[in-house]
Amino acid sequence: MPPPARPAPPVRPLALATALVAVLIAVPALSGSPHWLGGASRLVTGSPLAPAHAIALGLALALVARGVLLLRRAAWYGLVVLVALGLLAVVTGEDPLWRLPILGAVLGGLWLERDRFPVRPHPERVRTAVKTGALLVVAAIVGSLLFGGVSVRSVGAVAAGLGSTGAPLDGASWLSGALGVAGAAGLLVLVTTLLAPDPAPPPGDEPERRRVAGLVAHPGSDTLAPFALRRDKAYVFSADGRAAIGYRVLFGVAVAGGDPVGDPASRTDAVRAFLAMCRTTGWRPAVLGASEELLPAWGPCRTIGFGDEVIVRPGEFALSGRRMRNVRQAVKRTENAGVTSRIVPERELTPALREQLLDVASRSLDGAAERGFSMNLDELLTGYHPGAIVAIAYDEDKEPIAFQRYVTAGQGVSLDAMRRSPGGPNGVNERLIVEMIEYAAEHGHGAVSLNFAAFRGLLDNDERGLLEKAGYQALHLLDPWIAVESLYLFNKKFRPSYKPRNVVFRSWSDIAPLAAALLTLEFGRTRPALPAAEPLTEPVHHLGR
Repeated sequence: MPPPARPAPPVRPLALATALVAVLIAVPALSGSPHWLGGASRLVTGSPLAPAHAIALGLALALVARGVLLLRRAAWYGLVVLVALGLLAVVTGEDPLWRLPILGAVLGGLWLERDRFPVRPHPERVRTAVKTGALLVVAAIVGSLLFGGVSVRSVGAVAAGLGSTGAPLDGASWLSGALGVAGAAGLLVLVTTLLAPDPAPPPGDEPERRRVAGLVAHPGSDTLAPFALRRDKAYVFSADGRAAIGYRVLFGVAVAGGDPVGDPASRTDAVRAFLAMCRTTGWRPAVLGASEELLPAWGPCRTIGFGDEVIVRPGEFALSGRRMRNVRQAVKRTENAGVTSRIVPERELTPALREQLLDVASRSLDGAAERGFSMNLDELLTGYHPGAIVAIAYDEDKEPIAFQRYVTAGQGVSLDAMRRSPGGPNGVNERLIVEMIEYAAEHGHGAVSLNFAAFRGLLDNDERGLLEKAGYQALHLLDPWIAVESLYLFNKKFRPSYKPRNVVFRSWSDIAPLAAALLTLEFGRTRPALPAAEPLTEPVHHLGR
């Protein structure tokens, strides 16, 4: 057996060295800096730089240092170009000769480390940078013609449109400063563009979505699997094509919704494919709703448990007993009010009934947009998604007053939407859930996944410390807007089991963009997709390749 591969050395030393050079270049250009910093700066630059050049170059190098940490190939290119310019300055006699072996060694070391930077600039980013660069070159030419004094040492800065140290033309004293500011801003825009992660990919196409529909129906897919079929998600597949991850990219964070769908034996490979894709695109990987059993597949990533999926087992559910008294009473109230119900496949809805139910949905949300990501599907009542089932409640005049949509997965059915007319009788939602549990038992579904219980550990704990009490009070006060506590109490009536779900992310340094991405995905408005040419085919219970 060959010996295990040695881990690659970290890039932090190179990033730290780049940041130190940035400080040594920029700080001496500021007024009031210690005199000895000027000498240290000349050790790096070889000869003094104009203040505008030094500050712009220092800021650009600070961005490059961050790009080194993020393994951006553009950062490597930038360091190579700067060292090459330094060598050229030595060859032309502008810098001391003793810098030649140092710069040569640095350039050789960078060349040996080139494979450590797999995140290459996306073609779209390169095109934007080329356009920006063309404008900067024009500015550089104008600055050179107007002010002169261009040398090899200032090629990088002048090419960025920073101007030069020559005297301004009569009547145009403002132009040198304007070119300097514009050039510095342009240089920073250029560097930032090249170091940016890839733009978000387009959603998966219909052939991909049909493949995923087959994987969702695999017996090993869990109860969050149907939500991978949202039409705003892109996909990455395991090498054998037997598992897939649906994800969206927002603010440079690639957020996977739940565990991979498909064959459990291929899920770990799908995770590896997702992480490898994130490494080459520069995206920060994250998961919203990962199960406990799959956490080891994500390796050294950080995890935060943020709540539990509420699951009822039809084989263990019964309305009898004192603990189910509230649910029995709710169901009885609807029967006394003359409420009737039925459960139908979504694709069998007539156009007239569909319009009535959409009106119920609109009045239930008071005109607000549909929201959600990890446990919400799109295309409400269109019949687009395979395996969608609708439980409908009618009043005594046979008018629909509430409905719930469920979607099927390998392990059961999952609640997607729960809508009730504001004037409908209390207990209708409990009635439809009970009937769906009975339906699931009759059709061999082993689980019914209901709403998500966020922060259940906090809400279900009677012995709270000081921080826990403060957190509980915050949830209680915010409940009219976020409905965390009321939804937890509603779910609790069914005596369910709970499946912990986690947020998985790469590093605590990602927490700000991660929070922005997750909050936007869960609470931002869902953009309607373009109408599909035809519905997805009904799921099959075997894997297609």
